[in-house]
Amino acid sequence: MHYYLSSASPSASVEHTASRALAVLGHDPISISSILIPMALADSSPSSTAVRQALLGLSSLHRYGVQAQAFEFKISAINSLKAASFTSIGAAEALQHIAAGMLLCSFEIHRASCTSSQWHFFINGVRQVLYASVLNFKWNSVISTMMDWVFYYHSMGRFSTLHWRPPLHTEYCPSVNCWSVRFPSFPCPNHHPLTLYQVSQLTPSPTNTLLILLNLGYQIFASIPESVPAGILQNLGWELQNLPLPDTPDPTFELFYLSIFVYFNRMTAYALEPRSTNQTRIQRALTIFATLDSCPRQFPLLIIGCEARTDDDRCTVLELIDRTEKTASSRSVDILSALIKAVWVQDDLAGDRELNYREKMTALISVCSLMPMFV
Repeated sequence: MHYYLSSASPSASVEHTASRALAVLGHDPISISSILIPMALADSSPSSTAVRQALLGLSSLHRYGVQAQAFEFKISAINSLKAASFTSIGAAEALQHIAAGMLLCSFEIHRASCTSSQWHFFINGVRQVLYASVLNFKWNSVISTMMDWVFYYHSMGRFSTLHWRPPLHTEYCPSVNCWSVRFPSFPCPNHHPLTLYQVSQLTPSPTNTLLILLNLGYQIFASIPESVPAGILQNLGWELQNLPLPDTPDPTFELFYLSIFVYFNRMTAYALEPRSTNQTRIQRALTIFATLDSCPRQFPLLIIGCEARTDDDRCTVLELIDRTEKTASSRSVDILSALIKAVWVQDDLAGDRELNYREKMTALISVCSLMPMFV
């Protein structure tokens, strides 16, 4: 497995292929790997070892599937994190903790089969370290990229949390508690701990702004589930419509933008814009679907896929899922495909009667025995 950590030319294509399995938004996954590998090879400290073992575990899982060696690397990474939590933790070690935690979270969702919810442990552990350490960081492009990665996972996890109704039955595993030492709190100027929302504002970008609006929507829907005041919805719609675009065309960003707008509009019963405008956005997304070789980000596939009504549109969605599944860097899309097909069945059975969107999405995601993750 050493070639997954090597930059030598014989392994470059393998390294880049495995890197594509990392779910990120607004960054090339290879840029994440170029950050992780130096952390993994920095030294023999527990923090560096944790990154190295987590990276090897995800690489092993990516190349050989679910097998003993991958889980041995995972357990070794967890044990190294636990050992590291009892040592002196500065900014560099905190960043290694975050990297190892995100890799372990990626490990759990790479072959998602609704049999493990440990990704929830890892993302919470990453947030705990981040809250304690962010003010110690000297801000640069490396830290900014890592924070974007964490914020993306956090945002997608909140989507599942909003709609997944069964209680979170996370199996007890003492070794997962790798952040057992309490980190000190570093207060903001207003004496409240930093939130991921505040952290994301430190590195403004179109992607982060879009995720901030997505989290604002979650907060609105969770706190006012039945009837959202018109003024709040108008502000949310205005913010979405005036979102700054990336400097260069990015189909992934556009798909996220379209899917979030469709999701918000459907959650509010078309309060943001007319049904006809919403349908235009759906058709634009489906047009992009038809041009893509793959769609590695699952949230747009879920939101737009569930809106497909005609046979032609559904074929477009299924063909993209099939192309995505065949790519070397693909995560499992079995759950995603099954959920989209289940929505189609329910919509067909409903006929001309439109189902309540919030109830439909909640019933759909709650089918999963453990909370899914649509990164």
